Amino acid sequence: MYKILLADDERIILDGMAGIIEWEALGASLIGKALNGNEAYDKILYKQPHIVITDIKMPGIDGLELIKKVSAVSPSVQFIVLSGFGEFEYAKEAMKYGVKHYLLKPCNEQQIISSLEEIIAELKQHEVRKKKTAHLKHELDHIRSFAADQYLEGLIAGVAQLSPPPSLAEKKVRLLILKGEQSVDAAAKEAFGSALTAVCSSGECTVLAVAENAADKAADVFANRQIAISQAGELRNAGQLFRDTAEASGDLHGSAVISKMIRLVADELGNPNLSLKWAAKDMLFMNPDYLGKLFKQETGEKFSQYVTRVRLEHAMKQMKLRRDVSVSEIAEEIGFGDNPKYFSLVFKKYTGLTPSEFRRKQGGASAG
Repeated sequence: MYKILLADDERIILDGMAGIIEWEALGASLIGKALNGNEAYDKILYKQPHIVITDIKMPGIDGLELIKKVSAVSPSVQFIVLSGFGEFEYAKEAMKYGVKHYLLKPCNEQQIISSLEEIIAELKQHEVRKKKTAHLKHELDHIRSFAADQYLEGLIAGVAQLSPPPSLAEKKVRLLILKGEQSVDAAAKEAFGSALTAVCSSGECTVLAVAENAADKAADVFANRQIAISQAGELRNAGQLFRDTAEASGDLHGSAVISKMIRLVADELGNPNLSLKWAAKDMLFMNPDYLGKLFKQETGEKFSQYVTRVRLEHAMKQMKLRRDVSVSEIAEEIGFGDNPKYFSLVFKKYTGLTPSEFRRKQGGASAG
């Protein structure tokens, strides 16, 4: 319902308008009447009407002064001006404040209703446009947020991004790096507000990119969480900011990418193609040389050595537990394909025993 307020210093006109118009039929409600400009102004501030029907000449502040004062504090209020003969100059002045409707006294019921219908139709259209704009803004914010999150994740993982979200690549941020994959709840998002540029989970870390002057809120927002904070830099350099901060933080160092590599080895243990080059280019989309250096720096061993060690430890465990399964089958299960001889050579180099000798020592079945 659209709220209407009437202002006229002639009570007979005021009461006549109030009683003759079927407000509800217009989708409106009469919320107040005022006999002078001062009373009208107070009621407008208190009751916040959508539309005010006012006489141009009133004691105290007149209709024109009322429009000026209200326009300064509540510019959305719409006015219908009632003017007497010879008061057209007042009405013309009112038009400067966006007043589109003025009626010459004495005016009839239909003239007032027509003006109200026109204003109400405009208000409805404005509300529709406002809702559409708000919905579109929400959708765009969601898309922009998703794109920013994906962009940040790619930078942290070392993936080249050809199309950064507009206006974000050069935005100055600081990274908040939280140990572990942790959800960023609504309270945290509200605390940072528009300063929160992007969020992503990367291995054993959760990374937030926030406007550089908002990073000081981190201690309050994440009071009980282990956190590292990067230096300020452009968002497009987030990968380097992350690596520098992770290295300085010791236990955060390299954990995001290394964790992915370790999970990948566990998942792809039986894949004969499992190698640093395959993992880097086909699975993690990173430079193999950089990835190999990062893995060695983090774990103390080469990726190929790690894969071999995990495969052979898995093989030894299976040879103990599944004594009825042949060595050839186990070799195939851990990625040596149909080359059990090569598996035997690698196994002996690692353990000092051939698979057959290892099984005999364990008291198991012979190699098949």
